[in-house]
Amino acid sequence: MQTYGEVPFRTTSESKGATVLVHVAGELDHSTAPELAACLTAAVAAVVPPAPVVVDLGGVRFLGAQGIGVLLDHQDLCLRRGSVLVVVADTSAVLRPLQVLELTTVLGVRPSVGEAVPP
Repeated sequence: MQTYGEVPFRTTSESKGATVLVHVAGELDHSTAPELAACLTAAVAAVVPPAPVVVDLGGVRFLGAQGIGVLLDHQDLCLRRGSVLVVVADTSAVLRPLQVLELTTVLGVRPSVGEAVPP
């Protein structure tokens, strides 16, 4: 966990079968996007296609443009490897910017980890 100013930010990852699940908490903006990028790069390298990389943004309180850019970049990386990136979001702080930019389908947004991780 890192603290940027007064805002804590944390990324963790775990394997769920062939799926890699990344948990994110805090504010995802220009100062924290590089940490998420590093975590997602490792997750994309570790996943066994066609299993997905699932990014749980349930703990994110703010989603800025650079955070969205990191998600799109890593969706691209997943697709090139024969996988897919799936975003879990159930808060307006995350859903609203994704809906406004019409990215919910592109990023395969699901309301819960249970619906995003294959059995």
